Amino acid sequence: MEQRDRFQLKLESLITAITGFENSLNINLAEYNKEVSDVIKNGRIQKFQYSSELTWKAIKDYLYLFHSIDAKSPKHSIKEFYLLKAISQEEYETLLNMLDDRNKLSHIYNEEYFDEIHSKLLGYLAVMKKVEKILKVKE
Repeated sequence: MEQRDRFQLKLESLITAITGFENSLNINLAEYNKEVSDVIKNGRIQKFQYSSELTWKAIKDYLYLFHSIDAKSPKHSIKEFYLLKAISQEEYETLLNMLDDRNKLSHIYNEEYFDEIHSKLLGYLAVMKKVEKILKVKE
């Protein structure tokens, strides 16, 4: 598969994932009992994990395809994206925090981490949508 086609597929997957993530965050938890709210929160976290993974991988493909930068890791990809001045310092830091939080969820289940990360999801969604917008310009 050609690199441009691979990037296009990755971008389409990212857009779909972010849309699903955003839709999950638009559900009003107050309308549901605790058990249903917990299931929705778990679904949001799962959509966050998937979307964050696709975000850095789409950035990695973008860097390679359009800037000949072969970033090997998630943090390296985010750093190179920042060094291109594609995102602000604040967005850079948010993306790094997003990766750290995704890793916490993957390796340690702790209710305190879960609730803390859940409270940050809207901020992570905003920066993911900014990345999506930047990458869509290159479609």
